[in-house]
Amino acid sequence: MHESLYTESVTYPSAAGMVRGYLAAPDGAGPFPALIVIHEWTGLIPYVEDVTRRLARQGYLALAPDLYSEDPVRAELSLDDMETATELGHAPDVEAFLETLPEERRGGVRRAHEWRQARTGARYIPDLQATLAYLQKRPDVVSGRVGTIGFCMGGRLAGTLATTGADLAAAVIFYGPIPSLDGVPSVRCPMEGHYGGDDPSVTRRVPELEAAMKAAGKPFTAYVYEGAPHGFHNDTRPSYTPAAAELSWQRALAFVDRHVRAGVGA
Repeated sequence: MHESLYTESVTYPSAAGMVRGYLAAPDGAGPFPALIVIHEWTGLIPYVEDVTRRLARQGYLALAPDLYSEDPVRAELSLDDMETATELGHAPDVEAFLETLPEERRGGVRRAHEWRQARTGARYIPDLQATLAYLQKRPDVVSGRVGTIGFCMGGRLAGTLATTGADLAAAVIFYGPIPSLDGVPSVRCPMEGHYGGDDPSVTRRVPELEAAMKAAGKPFTAYVYEGAPHGFHNDTRPSYTPAAAELSWQRALAFVDRHVRAGVGA
């Protein structure tokens, strides 16, 4: 466990523009094994930065790219409005839901909802590929020892990045919808998934990914946590489920230690 950390904001180019990111690493010159931390739909929020620091304490250079780096609308949205927009997205009547909110909040929540609905995601994979390339070129990163871990939207993107044939050492998915199965034969790393038993819209399709990975001869282990909802690892939300969060985290750490840290000195 590394108690002394170094953190900084970094910027690097992507085919789609410039990417900002939050980097955390143990103090010292390294080199370190590295992990790309991929955020939920709400973006590079304090919870994601905290996860990045947790991984740095485990001896990794961890980098969380902001996949909304050049999005001026996202920059103006508050996290509270975005969280409420998640609820709005599940409401049968948008206007009726908005009427339940204080008048001063309705405009912000509506903007967050409309922004969420309008996203295309066209930059996500190019920016993640640029993040991987950036880490691979850093002198404080061990060559060939970069993995990824993603949550919700980021979980799907972790799987999707792997299906592009990216040179990853491992990919960990936390309750992310499964990636396109067409890309499974291109996966070059072992994958692990963590899913909530009370998250049927995501978890019900996990067997499809398991079957596709098995048919392609790709290692994939999926864990389902009974009674855990979507977002069970996020300790800033009501969905946080301590037992599932702790067990899944220990499993994920063991997995990346085995596949990303393997052969790297302490």
